[in-house]
Formats: sequence, structure tokens, C-alpha cells
Amino acid sequence: MKKNNGEDRMFIFKNFLLLNALLIAISLVTKPSLSKGKIYGQSKTLSKEYTKYENCRLRKTEINIKDGVKDGYKCIFKRQGKGKDVTVFQPSPVCQKSFKCKTEIQ
Repeated sequence: MKKNNGEDRMFIFKNFLLLNALLIAISLVTKPSLSKGKIYGQSKTLSKEYTKYENCRLRKTEINIKDGVKDGYKCIFKRQGKGKDVTVFQPSPVCQKSFKCKTEIQ
């Protein structure tokens, strides 16, 4: 039996949609890059020096005595990592609990 003209068009249209769906599915599959990531010249982000910070927490508050006279207070902070304590001099006995201090280069 011979198909009529409407059935032929429907058959071609279905095949066309199936082929397009297959091509879209193939194009969406990700492929690994085959080339190396090269930097020509000097990289702006790699050559830039960044300042690193760490948490410094309040260890104690002491009275600062200079030449036998009270000269404000000193807040002594302990670093989160290894390194020397950070000392901040100020006129008030109230110290902040913590702050971000620059890391020491060891």
C-alpha cells in the first residue's frame, strides 16, 4: 500500500525532529579541553602580592607605665597562628575583643 502525502510529511517531520534532538544532545555533552592554559607575558594576578590577615584575640589589658607615670593602657592580643603577640596602646582601658591583624612572615 502506498502512503498518502500527509503521512509522508508527518514521517519526514518526525525524523527531522528526532535528528535535531540528537544533534542538540550530542552538542551539549562536555568535552575536556585539549589545550594547555598558557599565560603569555607576566600575569597580573599571579605576580600581585596579597596581604594575608589572621585573627588576633584579646589576651589581657595592662596599665602602661612610662617613666614611673601612668601613660594609658596597652591591649595585648594573641595571634591565631604562631608569632609574637600584638600590642596596641590607647588611653582607654576598654579594648576590643578581636581584630584582623597582618600575618607575620616567618
